[in-house]
Amino acid sequence: MTKRQKRFLALMLGAVLLGDCAAHTGTMISGLSSVYAATGSATVNATTLNVRSTPGTTGSIVKKLAYGAAVTVVSETTGSDGKIWYKIQFSSSSGTQGGYVRSDYIKFPVSYSYDANFESYLNSQGFPESYKTSLRTLHTEHPTWVFQAQKTGLNWSDVMEAEGAVGTNLVSKASISSWKSTDYGAYDWNTSTWTGFDGSSWVAASKDIVAYYMDPRNFLNDTYVFQFLHHAFDSNTQTRAGLTSLITGTFLEKTPEETTAAQSIQETSGSGTAAVINSKTNTEVSGSLQQGENYGPGMSSGTSGGSPYGSGNISSGSENQGVSLEGPGSTVSSTISQRKMYTTALPEVEYGPGMDASAITDDNTGASNTSPVPTGQTYVDIIMKAAAQTGVNPYVLGAMILQEQGIGKSGSISGKTSGYEGYYNFFNIGAFASGSMSAVTRGLWYASQSGSYGRPWNSIEKSIIGGATYYSENFLKNGQDTFYLKKFNVQGSSPYKHQYMTNVEGAAGEGAKLARAYTDEMKKQALVFKIPVFNNMPETACAKPTVTGSPNNKLSGITIDGYSLTPTFNKDTEKYDLVVDSSVSSVNIRATAIDSKAAVSGAGSISLGSGTTIVKIQVKAENGDVRTYQVSIAKGNGNGSTTVVSPSTGSSTGSSSSGFTTTGSTVGPGGSTGISNSGSSFGTTGPGSTNSGSQSSYPEGASGSGKLVTSSTGTSGSYPEGATGSGKLVTGN
Repeated sequence: MTKRQKRFLALMLGAVLLGDCAAHTGTMISGLSSVYAATGSATVNATTLNVRSTPGTTGSIVKKLAYGAAVTVVSETTGSDGKIWYKIQFSSSSGTQGGYVRSDYIKFPVSYSYDANFESYLNSQGFPESYKTSLRTLHTEHPTWVFQAQKTGLNWSDVMEAEGAVGTNLVSKASISSWKSTDYGAYDWNTSTWTGFDGSSWVAASKDIVAYYMDPRNFLNDTYVFQFLHHAFDSNTQTRAGLTSLITGTFLEKTPEETTAAQSIQETSGSGTAAVINSKTNTEVSGSLQQGENYGPGMSSGTSGGSPYGSGNISSGSENQGVSLEGPGSTVSSTISQRKMYTTALPEVEYGPGMDASAITDDNTGASNTSPVPTGQTYVDIIMKAAAQTGVNPYVLGAMILQEQGIGKSGSISGKTSGYEGYYNFFNIGAFASGSMSAVTRGLWYASQSGSYGRPWNSIEKSIIGGATYYSENFLKNGQDTFYLKKFNVQGSSPYKHQYMTNVEGAAGEGAKLARAYTDEMKKQALVFKIPVFNNMPETACAKPTVTGSPNNKLSGITIDGYSLTPTFNKDTEKYDLVVDSSVSSVNIRATAIDSKAAVSGAGSISLGSGTTIVKIQVKAENGDVRTYQVSIAKGNGNGSTTVVSPSTGSSTGSSSSGFTTTGSTVGPGGSTGISNSGSSFGTTGPGSTNSGSQSSYPEGASGSGKLVTSSTGTSGSYPEGATGSGKLVTGN
């Protein structure tokens, strides 16, 4: 009997035994770890999943699907690699498409049966309704897990203002445009370029992408939820086997020669397993993943009556709300080259940089600087020792090193960087560009100094244990005891400060790496997740921005042949006024966009009516954003006067003609009472009438179309009919 036949018989037997408990096709049976039907609606359970033309890794890639993408499983078959592959269909911009994907990266929906104890527990914790659907799914899949609501007490709008400030969070310069901030200081509108932070390859994150990564509701699935797992060490459950699984396929398990030669090619990034191609064997490898439960200080397991939620009266334990301290250097970074090359099965994130640091790239990075294997012991030996000594989960330490060092070719850990031979900085502590020092050399300078955290770090072991000590003392013991809180410090008395890295995706990336250490078997234990809750959050989770293309929708100039605008053109000023003689029937407007990719409409030859003509010039950026500039063009009344009131502002244009010069403002429709027309001088007020510079009075109570009304005697001056007010006199000079 083949393996596939055995699997089918096991599924059928399970269905018979369970009878009516089995859900409809394509649904997981609650209580079983992986009993799935082979067809039906499902979603992608990998960060980027290759859809291939034939079952197996030799098939050409026809499409890449993102995590959570909806698909329909049509059938299953054995691929050329001996694995089970699903034939799927999915919707795309070109219509319905199909192809083949590995079965272990497809997730069928689960059916949640009402659990009174769990519902009571969610209410007692104070989880908002918008959290509950995802938590119910997780509870169905992992009924032993405990979810604690970490009530931050912070308003969501305040959090977004603080974390959305320019430079607080960064994204790769290669990110799509909607991930990058266009606030001043982050984007140069004159050149359509983003300002580099932390090195030229990192730019300020947009508020929308910050909101997406900070909204916990976007990450309540069995991979990304691990960014909320507590970081305390538990020797009973956090094992060498689990750590070995986490580092499988990375430089932490390879010799220098293997690290240099191996070209890991990402097939997918799934939950709980790593899927990489080893160039030497051309076989897909997935480690045997291990898992354990974590209970840190003040964390309650909440077990009662065989359920982690008991009757619903579960104590959440203390929140360990310590005050964050500014640690030495306050920086951690990651290499650009590593971020591009590290292709094990992980979430769709760019790796690095650290807080206030420059991206760790310099002339010393490269294959020649592959990190050596420690003499006489393995990386697993050292990391487990560091965990025991510092109280930090060894899986957390392994995930952090991989987040910082990628494929292990940074000068930070090669021991060969010029001037700092023999020194190592595995956690990139103190690594930020400073003066003439690159981030690498600054970090190695820090590592070479005598002092705290077991420095100098002149061995691999000292660097890893010292870095773990730094993290334990400055973060774990001060309330930043999850990857989320390490990245987004929304606890303690000084929120938004002392954040370990500036990469907005850092917590999600590290959390997914951490998930790799936990097998299905180990996930059966009562893991505790601290999930932040904010006040006045949006009703639904913040969406991930997807728009790309240049955002520049500003003009470099507006010109009108023979005339000057008021005020003088500025790319940030969107409303302008112009006065022309009553005999002018049209004007020619020229408008030029800063960015050649933007489209301009509304300019050209403009016909003018008898009153005020409003011209709207629209600039549509490559990304679709539209900005509108407005020019209000007013005509004189044929009597030689040019005092024309703009309907949008109620103020005079200040232009002159026919002996009437206005340097101040008249009172327009809806204007304030008692405003004087100071600065206005009068020559002739109309045909046959002179004012000889005498003082004129305008009755505010007058109303009309805004045309100038002249007196017949030349002694009382003139007033605009459009003025309104209480009937008081407004005098000019």
